[in-house]
Amino acid sequence: MTGTAVAQAIPIAISPILTRIYSPDEFGLFAIFMAIVSILGVVSTGRYELAIMLPKKDEDALYVAISSFFICSLLSVVILAIVVVSGDALSILLDKPKIKKYLYLVPFFIFVSGSYQTLNYWLNRKKRYKTISLNRTVQSGTSNFSQLGFGVLGQSYGLIVGTLMGQIFSLLFLFRSSDGLKPKSFKIKKIKLFSIMRKYSDFPKFDVPSSLINIAANQMPSILLASIFGGAVSGYYYLTQRVLQAPITLISSSVLDVFKQKASEDYKSYGNCKSIFRKTFLTLTLISLPPSLVLYIYIEDLFSIIFGEQWKESGTYAKILIPALCLRFIVNPLSFMIYVAQKQVVNLFGMSLLFIMVLVGIIISDTSTEAIASISISFVTVYLLYLFVSARIAKAI
Repeated sequence: MTGTAVAQAIPIAISPILTRIYSPDEFGLFAIFMAIVSILGVVSTGRYELAIMLPKKDEDALYVAISSFFICSLLSVVILAIVVVSGDALSILLDKPKIKKYLYLVPFFIFVSGSYQTLNYWLNRKKRYKTISLNRTVQSGTSNFSQLGFGVLGQSYGLIVGTLMGQIFSLLFLFRSSDGLKPKSFKIKKIKLFSIMRKYSDFPKFDVPSSLINIAANQMPSILLASIFGGAVSGYYYLTQRVLQAPITLISSSVLDVFKQKASEDYKSYGNCKSIFRKTFLTLTLISLPPSLVLYIYIEDLFSIIFGEQWKESGTYAKILIPALCLRFIVNPLSFMIYVAQKQVVNLFGMSLLFIMVLVGIIISDTSTEAIASISISFVTVYLLYLFVSARIAKAI
């Protein structure tokens, strides 16, 4: 967490400038684009990167990583072909003609994102926490300052292209840090590769659908809010996610990097990991509650002052979403227990429930504020369910 302090601060510090350079509609278009990339990106590796932590031998783990790279490359080519053939139809379907020219960047986002996740898990297996932490700073800094630079030059595409530049730089950094991943003496054996892919086939079978539903539930609001209530509303919602979720994701991810390695070891050795589970739960709770309470009281005024009066609506959305974001901070690392125990079917059920609740909640809402409230209630409900199940798997309760 200490090593990622700079990465946490960068997007928050730059956001007040970006909100005065880019309009809510431009943020809304960016939110829709990133929703598409996020939804496709979650299936780009077949979720094999999650299995990199599990094999006892590094050679087997390397085969898992190669499987992840292979699927990512293949899917990127397929998506590029789809965009070339059906780009016009997709922009019409989304009711956003302006997004057409950006769709050609989607395959590149997918390849870079999938490769990044694979290398990140490999370095995590090797306990290279400092490298992972520094890389987050590289990605955050490059992305945000690129967005700022393009914005100053008056380029409306800056939010999208700046993000891509950050991901490319961070991928190159990880690749160099992993020494190219593959040992010089290592030769890929097709029989062994397919054997490893079959061994961990539960990840694409169960976790791809559940993760797809999960990311759809998280990203769907950006698309639906724009379609039902207008692009500006999607921009307001995106800003709350950018400002509040950035520190949550970075700190929570730092804890997860350590938790999943220790939890995996303890679970394999003792059949439980109640000690690390309880310690992590207590730590995250103590970290999250005080700032959440303070923000709940003052966040509406803070948004107007920091980001400009035109973003006041984002402050209202943020206040409604704080309980869900607080729980996300606590539960996200702990829910990795589902993967440790290879209970992906549980995740599939939970994400399906979340998707349905979010979808129905937005559709039946009469106003954008009601829609945001329904989103918050949906996430709080499912996060509490995940906390209980994860604690049971860890045998912490």
